[in-house]
Amino acid sequence: MKHFSLISAFVITISFFSVSSQAEDGTWSDIKHDYSEFYSGDRLLRMGVVFAGGAILANTNYDQKFQDHYQNKVRSNQTDDLAVNFKKLGEGKYLIPLSLISAGVSSLLNDGTELTGIGKWGERTARAYLVGGPTVLATQLLTGASRPSESPYKSDWKPFNDSNGVSGHSFIGAVPFLTIAYMNNDNAFIKYSAYLASTFAGISRINDNQHYLSQVILGWYLGWEAVDSVYSVESAKKKLVRIQPVIGSDSYGLQVSMRW
Repeated sequence: MKHFSLISAFVITISFFSVSSQAEDGTWSDIKHDYSEFYSGDRLLRMGVVFAGGAILANTNYDQKFQDHYQNKVRSNQTDDLAVNFKKLGEGKYLIPLSLISAGVSSLLNDGTELTGIGKWGERTARAYLVGGPTVLATQLLTGASRPSESPYKSDWKPFNDSNGVSGHSFIGAVPFLTIAYMNNDNAFIKYSAYLASTFAGISRINDNQHYLSQVILGWYLGWEAVDSVYSVESAKKKLVRIQPVIGSDSYGLQVSMRW
């Protein structure tokens, strides 16, 4: 049951795109390209390097030392109060439906022609969840690590013995804010504020003694890769050269347009 909300959220996401008229025309194609980008050779190599770093933290005493330091020296009533709210930012049962509703309402209000800013945020956030979610679920099982309060393995990677080696809350909480950061690349204040906010859900899990540092880092990192994949696809679309026929009352020809 611990992964029920995340799995059910992905089912909802897939169902939404299946019935969306926009999905019939273009979004499914975008999702296919999202997956191709996410699982590209260069990106998989980078994931391997980051997960190797995570393995070092998890399978040595670094994770436990950091956790002990935080719990003994940093955690307080004030951080507990913040963590209660920060955790909600990583709840899939709230964030994934919110992204879908934002995309759907925007599409309906604009007759499916052009999504508004909130609509683009919703669609791209949902696409990032869809492309990165299966990897989060798979790596949770493959790492097989436990929570700080659990034994006997704790942060050590023991494949399929447990399913907490990657923080789902950290992943879910990172994606919406990283999407905002990418959408506001020219506004430094919003961009870096969003980057900061993308860490809040993960920090709450460390504070609540529910995840180790490596688990939070890996969850956030997969969120970043998912969002970056979506925006790599969007950037490629903007650079497309389009050729369209032009037919007038007494003339005809071709119109060439390029977006970059």
